[in-house]
Amino acid sequence: MGLSDLKYFSKKRKPGKTKAFFICLLIASFLWLVHALNTVYNYTIKVPVTFKNMPQNKKTLVEIPSALFVQLKASGLKLCLILLNRPFTPVEVDFNNLKSVNRNQSYVLSSSEIDFEKSFKFETQIKHISPDTLYFAEKTGFQKIVPVKATVFVKCKPGYGYKTTELDPSFITIWGDTALIRKVDTIFTQPLNLTEVDKDVDHQLALIKPDPGVYTPFSETHLKIKVAKLIEQTLILPVSAVFKQNNRQVNIFPSTVKIKFTCLQNFFNVRDTGLFRVIVNGDKINPATRKSPVFLSAAPKDITVMSVEPEEVEILIMKNQ
Repeated sequence: MGLSDLKYFSKKRKPGKTKAFFICLLIASFLWLVHALNTVYNYTIKVPVTFKNMPQNKKTLVEIPSALFVQLKASGLKLCLILLNRPFTPVEVDFNNLKSVNRNQSYVLSSSEIDFEKSFKFETQIKHISPDTLYFAEKTGFQKIVPVKATVFVKCKPGYGYKTTELDPSFITIWGDTALIRKVDTIFTQPLNLTEVDKDVDHQLALIKPDPGVYTPFSETHLKIKVAKLIEQTLILPVSAVFKQNNRQVNIFPSTVKIKFTCLQNFFNVRDTGLFRVIVNGDKINPATRKSPVFLSAAPKDITVMSVEPEEVEILIMKNQ
């Protein structure tokens, strides 16, 4: 191989200026990325928040926030991983866990009492929370406790039924001008219309204030409805006769009736017949047939009676000897 051939070969292997520029740029970008991921930053993140167990008999001096601004101190890598979890799960603040000062007139929001890790998915250093304090004052005006009533319409799918609705809270303290409060005996919720229901209902319902001058400690209540399949049951129950004078002796034929009803699965024990009472009015007997209609004077509240067989029984009044 001659000298000219070596020069040609060395020129051919030497990269061009454009290619060398991009190689240097790639190396510089990689080194910058490594440096950025290892650098510690201060960064503020907005996190949604919910509050529970708010102070009773107090009014807020500032609006309760729907989000907190949290200043973090973290490496670039951890900060990047945290930001990938957006939108963040709301953090829950329990006033029972917060430090109160000035005779419970203010509550301090502390990172040690709020589980930010649940939202961020990483443990990190919290430098500051804004707002860091919530301020309250003693309520003024007349106060009283009233029930909360849900305005709910529920229609289940065929073959399903539901138990009585449950509200939490079911009673609240309201306060305000005496003339306004004395007119209020119930706080109602926003109406809710549910159709084709085949599973448990868990819902937040907003409260309707009867007047802007009526104040409540909560803006909503928690609705729970237990939904289950309907099953058909049959019971044979004895019939009792009732009279205005209880000392009368009678024979009833037949002495038992068959009750068919539907109930929610797992909510009723068919062996518990003591919840039922079947009676006839002995003072209202058809003279021609000596019969009187039977009816249920007591029954569990979560059943639907389909039929009573027979609907009438014969009553033979025994003469006193």
